[in-house]
Amino acid sequence: METITPQQLTLPVVVSAALVDSINPCAFAVLLTFIAATLVLAERTTSRGLRARWFLWRMGLVYVAGVFLTYLGLGLGLLAFASTFGQTHWIGRVAALIAIGLGLLALQEALVPEWGSRLRVPDGMHAWLHRLTGRASLPAVLTAGVLVGLCTVPCSGAIYLAVLGLLATQATYAEGLGYLVLYNAIFVVPLVAMLFLASSRQVFNTLGRWQLHHRSALKLGLGLGAVALGLLLLETL
Repeated sequence: METITPQQLTLPVVVSAALVDSINPCAFAVLLTFIAATLVLAERTTSRGLRARWFLWRMGLVYVAGVFLTYLGLGLGLLAFASTFGQTHWIGRVAALIAIGLGLLALQEALVPEWGSRLRVPDGMHAWLHRLTGRASLPAVLTAGVLVGLCTVPCSGAIYLAVLGLLATQATYAEGLGYLVLYNAIFVVPLVAMLFLASSRQVFNTLGRWQLHHRSALKLGLGLGAVALGLLLLETL
């Protein structure tokens, strides 16, 4: 039987990890806050209906682009840092151990929430979003996306970190760029879908209730995914 090499696992692991990471409660919650602020602004500055929806879609896509570019930039920066070392296996092991640790924290939050929430965006993020969205300019909204991308790293960075550890050991920098573009494109697909669905007030309210009631289950899935990916990375190095 032919042995599967770590390099052959890279693409399926990257795709699977991105699918798990894309169902991210922190990113969902902040996006819903952004949509709520943008809907109010749209109804104040434009007529309701299609024009208001177009305003939301345009602003929302720029916001999602900010998140995408921030995650991509962080990933490429870490890959460039790893490539400066001749031996990258220890970097992959460190990334795997950190991912497992963050995954265990996510499991704690999902299974024993009374111990306190530890992986979340800063409390002031929602106020920032309201202020930046209120400016009704594309640069301000892009800035909001960048800030959200940076601030959601503690909440969703475990799986991403494990993937970066894998790429640092199994791919060249050019290959890593391609994998990271694919990963982050998959990561933002649910955000884009939520953006278009939530342009309806009724659907927006339904999504808000769903996200609130399923937050623990989403955290559980993220935690399990991060721990499993970290263990897989330790096994392959």
